[in-house]
Amino acid sequence: MNDIPKPSGYDVYWEKWIDAFEAEEEQFTEDLAEIEQVFTNEEIAEHEQIMQSVSHIRSIMTPFGVLPLTEQNMASKYFKFWVGHSNFKLTKEFYDIIGKHPGIETLDILTPYRFRIAVGKLFVDRDVMTSVRDTMVRYITTNKRHVTFNDNKKNQ
Repeated sequence: MNDIPKPSGYDVYWEKWIDAFEAEEEQFTEDLAEIEQVFTNEEIAEHEQIMQSVSHIRSIMTPFGVLPLTEQNMASKYFKFWVGHSNFKLTKEFYDIIGKHPGIETLDILTPYRFRIAVGKLFVDRDVMTSVRDTMVRYITTNKRHVTFNDNKKNQ
């Protein structure tokens, strides 16, 4: 995140959301392929019992119990997720501003300054993100009652 320029005013920066489970799945597949390359067929047959004892089914603990983690239930396979970083607090008003914006399928406020959106498949990501950013910045500049950390430092 050091490559992000410091904003001169209110702003929102975007980065692609990375699904941690997807990265784990890719690593697991790569590890299995590497094992198959290193060992001969006879060696694999000798260690077949050990290989079968290792569960190849990824699972996740949920409020509904343990669920298998498959391609069908990985949200990142169905949604185009983006994380927005703001330098102003995300209040309840922003939840409505972002959530009601055309092209936004889902909205999660992650921290007071970070949120995740999913852009609808029939929308252009950059167009929706630019419009959301512009709407948020326009709102914060016309309703300056929201104070940021940077504003507090200026007033001291």
